[in-house]
Amino acid sequence: MRNAVSAMLALLCVSACAPTLSVAQFEELPRDVARQPVLTVSGRAPTDDATLFGRERSETLSYGVHTVSIPPDREPGRIRYPRGTPDPMRHFTLAFAETLSGQDVFLDTLNRKLSQLDEEERILVIFVHGYNETFGSGLFRFAQMMHDFEIPGVPLYFAWPSAGDPRYYAYDLDSVFISRDGLADTLRLASRAQADRIMIIAHSMGSMLTLETLRDLSDANDAEVLNRIGQVALMSPDLSVDVFRSQLTVIGEASDIDFIVFTSTRDRALRASAVLRGQTDRLGSLRSVEEVADLRLTVVDVSSFDTADPMRHSTVSMSPQLIALFAGTRDFGVEPAAQAGGVRGPLSLSVNVVRQATEIILAPAAAAAGAIEGTGARQQ
Repeated sequence: MRNAVSAMLALLCVSACAPTLSVAQFEELPRDVARQPVLTVSGRAPTDDATLFGRERSETLSYGVHTVSIPPDREPGRIRYPRGTPDPMRHFTLAFAETLSGQDVFLDTLNRKLSQLDEEERILVIFVHGYNETFGSGLFRFAQMMHDFEIPGVPLYFAWPSAGDPRYYAYDLDSVFISRDGLADTLRLASRAQADRIMIIAHSMGSMLTLETLRDLSDANDAEVLNRIGQVALMSPDLSVDVFRSQLTVIGEASDIDFIVFTSTRDRALRASAVLRGQTDRLGSLRSVEEVADLRLTVVDVSSFDTADPMRHSTVSMSPQLIALFAGTRDFGVEPAAQAGGVRGPLSLSVNVVRQATEIILAPAAAAAGAIEGTGARQQ
């Protein structure tokens, strides 16, 4: 077991370690370079540059706006980091960063950005990153997702203090529990914004943080916050099915949030996490929807898709085929159930309704031949 986990850690470092972030000093960005502004809330301690953050925990939250530049000619899902002089035509760069002095200024900035959108697009999209992420790697990934998936709304990045090092899983897990109050405060602040609704996207260990926070809000009967959240998308969630069930039971009694869980049985990072706990699966590597059939949620199985990530832990955000499928959909991760197999590319889809849960199995048509035939639906 030790050898297997060591190999996984080595792969994680190769696949996820990002260079130190700095603000690029561009006089002007080329016209073809996309700009993705992101509102940020950080529970990390700032570095010498007050607009950037390291791995250390902070007792207070910091607020800011960070603009990521995205090069024009790149495969969807791919991020190329600058390792020398940044070139905005080739690399993702941090083109602009500023701090915001407190909640009131942050809320004013958020409302101003919302007011610039069409009414139907006034959605607040909150991203909670996962294990082994630096402030910069999570920021770039969120910017890439907003851009590639054409997600409508205003992006808000919640950066909790992950060590950004695969060796410090326990540190990250402790940071999750320390960060619950910070995320709850952020959601309370977000609920005061002039958004039509709030959508949360959480990856990996960030799913545990999100669910623990929603459970705390449910225990407190904080309906004012919970009623503003329309959807929670959990991507490769790193938690056990039993823990998830206990959380969702409480959350479901206090809210009407739609939950969608993206899973892959080929996720090597979750395989290592399960081995560490003496388990077979984590929620994000679920093998059968029967295990959660008593819960009202949607499970999307993306096991058949490949990406450049050797860990297969970021399949949804990195797969060009999945990006093409979901791009431009209003409800990220849900709407394709009604239209997959149509104009969005060669795809096989199977929909299974098992008691309260809905399972959607997606696969490239070639990979699914003989395994999933056309589009089917069954009730159990």
